[in-house]
Amino acid sequence: MVLEPLGALAMNHPDILIIGGGIIGLACALRLTREGLSVEILEKGEPARGATWAAAGMLAPLTEAADGGPFFEACRQARDAWPSWIDEITGRKGRAIELDTSGTLVVAFSEDELEVVEELTHAARRLGEPVEEIDAAEAYRLVPDLAPEMKRAILLAGEHRVDNRAVARALTAAVEREGVQIRRYSAVDHLELRGDAVCVVGDSWRREADRILLTAGAWSARVGGVGFLPIRPVRGQILRIDGVQWSWDGVVRCGELYAVRRGADALLVGATVEEVGYSDHATSAGLAELARFVDHAFPSLSGRRVGDLWSGLRPGTPDGRPILDEMLDGRILLAVGHYRNGILLAPWTAEKVADRLLGRTPSLPSEFSLGRFQAIRD
Repeated sequence: MVLEPLGALAMNHPDILIIGGGIIGLACALRLTREGLSVEILEKGEPARGATWAAAGMLAPLTEAADGGPFFEACRQARDAWPSWIDEITGRKGRAIELDTSGTLVVAFSEDELEVVEELTHAARRLGEPVEEIDAAEAYRLVPDLAPEMKRAILLAGEHRVDNRAVARALTAAVEREGVQIRRYSAVDHLELRGDAVCVVGDSWRREADRILLTAGAWSARVGGVGFLPIRPVRGQILRIDGVQWSWDGVVRCGELYAVRRGADALLVGATVEEVGYSDHATSAGLAELARFVDHAFPSLSGRRVGDLWSGLRPGTPDGRPILDEMLDGRILLAVGHYRNGILLAPWTAEKVADRLLGRTPSLPSEFSLGRFQAIRD
């Protein structure tokens, strides 16, 4: 990889330089380059191998935003865009990437979990999302490993899942086929203004572009020169259990945790929510928390071998909603802070960014502006 040495004039700079090659950065790159803009990506490691790779791939607007409002509508629009977006990524029709639309079973074994089920039932009806009561016999037929003390189950047919790792591989390949250069292992230190261009500076290199799009996930606030950006890392750990034979292919939720099918017989169980700074390794404490959930919801799986345990750092904001905004007269755009919904919101975010950069909209959605955190900044 060759970047301009520090102090050299950056010639032939791209229209858009994207800082961060996770699913948001890659989705924006694909959309923008197909709209005719020249795009490059600066990625501190391998593309889509951070939070994108560590996720479970849930497309769940209701369980993530049951209070409704603009965030829920964004999540719902994103979910509905996913089938055609997969076709766009792969360049063909059909299920080249596993996208399951069976829905999500929400189950309760305790009084607190019953309250969650009841709240989701009311939210689904209020927001026009499908919800169906599932009797015990049907629930155990679908998921025979459910604990026998189950008190209630509902089906949220609009809560889907996708194989996020297959998406990561396919999206990276699609972006590179379009001619986008992904400059791997190019960690950004800070930004500088240089005439009409913005200069991105690394350890011993610099790169210029007409506009910068910041999509660096949990590391976004570490880029100097951006200013106040309330993004923090929130670690999540997930374990995989192999050899799970259910007739149910969707998601099972219980309280704040979930089990997600992956492939023919794997089950992903997650995820922890840990405020531990930039410590991104899996831990025995994380494994213990997830094991307790398995004991609680699927006790017959407790003796199964754990196939894998991994972790990732979500980019959290104070309200759990993303930040879409711009600064320096539009020369720097922000698409950060997607927290647990980077996978879900990728096609929606790419559309909003493209519409703004190409002048089809006068601004990014005001509901997700950085200004809503002004009180924190002050």
